[in-house]
Amino acid sequence: MLNLTLNKVAGSEDAGLSDPRTNLPIRVTTTVRMKYREYFNQSWADKSGRDLYEDLRNSELNSIIAQDFAASQGGVVHLFVSKSSDISSKRRSWVEIRKVSGHRPFNVFFSIIRPDAIDIIGVSTRYFKPRKPRVFVPK
Repeated sequence: MLNLTLNKVAGSEDAGLSDPRTNLPIRVTTTVRMKYREYFNQSWADKSGRDLYEDLRNSELNSIIAQDFAASQGGVVHLFVSKSSDISSKRRSWVEIRKVSGHRPFNVFFSIIRPDAIDIIGVSTRYFKPRKPRVFVPK
């Protein structure tokens, strides 16, 4: 019997598309791909007629996710400075929450705006607006 070990490295992968709002390349994290694959699995595809994303290559799935994200360009509902920012050196990364309208599996996207790319780090089906909204569009 052959014993193989598979090592996988999680991280952001380029989706091959640019964000229309920021003009930055879009990258997709493993967490987001896992959510999409979980939603579009075989059992749900059989029951509801959904597409099947379990067997897609990462590059194909990244493109689908990036297209969903890019459709939310006008739907920024909240922005705040990420924990990875260094205020003293004025190096800031912004966490952005966007809502997308229409019939998509996930209508809320969480992303980090970095100097070289925008990383989609999470997706959800709902979002609760904070009591003190701070919508600010960084330059």
